[in-house]
Amino acid sequence: MATKQDHAATAGKQGDVTYTAGDNETLSNAVLTALRTAAGRSTPSNQDAESLDVGVLTPLFETIDPDALNALFSSTHSGAARNGTITFTHDGYEVTATSEGHVVVSSE
Repeated sequence: MATKQDHAATAGKQGDVTYTAGDNETLSNAVLTALRTAAGRSTPSNQDAESLDVGVLTPLFETIDPDALNALFSSTHSGAARNGTITFTHDGYEVTATSEGHVVVSSE
């Protein structure tokens, strides 16, 4: 996945949050970091998607399976990269994640 820019999520147009996953960061962790930033909460760097207490947010697994999200863009059996985008709604936020590890969270 792409390298995080300054290891932080950034606010875009009209409150959108954009985040790029780090080289060893799962897509589900990147989604959680972006969601927490959009909700005004920070993410401790030593927690992952499985154990993260998101507080005001509904757990991600109630919307989408984090393991399935991580596997969605993993390499094929032949080693070829998978490309694509997934968009879903979580706690009133529209979340778009790409195979390159880019995540955009915007209010519905």
